[in-house]
Amino acid sequence: MKISHSSIYYPSKYTHEVCESMKVHVQIKQNPYGLPAESLYEMAARINKKRSFLFVSKVLGKHIPLPPQAPMIASTLLASIYYEGKTAKQMPGKELLIEAIKDGSTKNLQAAYSVVKNLSCQLDEPVVFIGFAETATALGHGVFDCFSDATYIHSTREILADQEVTLYFEEEHSHATDQRCYAPEQYLNNDKPICLVDDEITTGNTALNIIASIQKRFPRKEYSILSLLDWRSEEDQQRLKEFEKSHDVCITTYALLTGTIQVEGTPGLTESTNVVGESVVGVPDFERISLQSLPVPLPHYKYSSIDSFGFKGGSYYSALTGRFGISSDNKQDVEAYCQSAGEYLRKHRTGKRTLCLGTGEFMHIPMKTAVYMGEGVSYHSTTRSPIFPIDREGYPIKNRLAFESPEDPATMNYAYNVSNMKYDEVFLFFERPMDEKRLEPLLRQFKGLPAIHIVDFT
Repeated sequence: MKISHSSIYYPSKYTHEVCESMKVHVQIKQNPYGLPAESLYEMAARINKKRSFLFVSKVLGKHIPLPPQAPMIASTLLASIYYEGKTAKQMPGKELLIEAIKDGSTKNLQAAYSVVKNLSCQLDEPVVFIGFAETATALGHGVFDCFSDATYIHSTREILADQEVTLYFEEEHSHATDQRCYAPEQYLNNDKPICLVDDEITTGNTALNIIASIQKRFPRKEYSILSLLDWRSEEDQQRLKEFEKSHDVCITTYALLTGTIQVEGTPGLTESTNVVGESVVGVPDFERISLQSLPVPLPHYKYSSIDSFGFKGGSYYSALTGRFGISSDNKQDVEAYCQSAGEYLRKHRTGKRTLCLGTGEFMHIPMKTAVYMGEGVSYHSTTRSPIFPIDREGYPIKNRLAFESPEDPATMNYAYNVSNMKYDEVFLFFERPMDEKRLEPLLRQFKGLPAIHIVDFT
């Protein structure tokens, strides 16, 4: 993908030539930490009628592989923006965080992560953080981790039987629009400020949708919207102001980069363009690793889930992901468990280049576990988001693996940039035990890897 500055006098203006028939023009208006745009994102074409492009984050740990420390450092920088705005104080170690995101060197990532691990900033009042599924579940958790006296919830696309939905809202531009919250009412039945965390805001509609849902049942006065990237137009910003008046609330927005975008053309690509691995046959050998023997237990809930075919199955969900709500008191429980799991899994490594792959919404615990698995580890996650792969220099998504989700076979999932990385092995991390038959479509895609490990966390 060719990226050009439109003028040497306006370095905040970029033109991203996504493919021959589409360009995305970006103008950055606010960049409080002076981060180079290329350190935060690249641009790709997306298979979605509502929005044909995607900002592929280079700090999120979702679509492309990263050192596992990087996404948590980015979460902490986002928390820093919020902390400064709420308290007018500086977050300790902020310069180390900025430098790590800018250059991505192992030395700076390790130094910055030592800051991240020990943070516990005090806000003026307790805050409820909410992360959006599936992309921002780990981002929201990472922001929440930086504060004491806070609670965290993440929305989910899972459907649970016999469990009341506390909140329901829609993410209109998404490939899967329905969002639910299952956290008990006690997490929302209060007047605490709420901070919504997402990786990117394009129109702000998703945030306004969830705020409207909250106001109907658990009204309050103060909200914040926190994102890595904020591309709302003047019309979108005016809509937010009108929403504030009509709902009698105050909404403050924070982002690492704020600007506007203009799209020219359409991708003009077909679904079959450069798809890798979709016709692979045969199920490879794999090792299934149980974490039940760890000295630090992972609390869980046993709920029945319902897939798109109406299949109802009982399974274990982690109690520490945020799907059912967690508080700052749980932070050390998560850290201790992930350290124990990572050190245990490190003993199962068979190579020097290891991929750790989270699955769907289950991102934060796998990411933090991967930190403790030693050197040579890359981390990202499977996703529902269908992106056009183009094997071309400068384009972020070179290839993709496509497979039916083990959790819901009616849903296609993808893993990007696996085929060209020459990994020695992959650890596939699942929140819940998956039936072996449902694992087969995914396993076939990893047939070329020397070693495959399936890890169930509950």
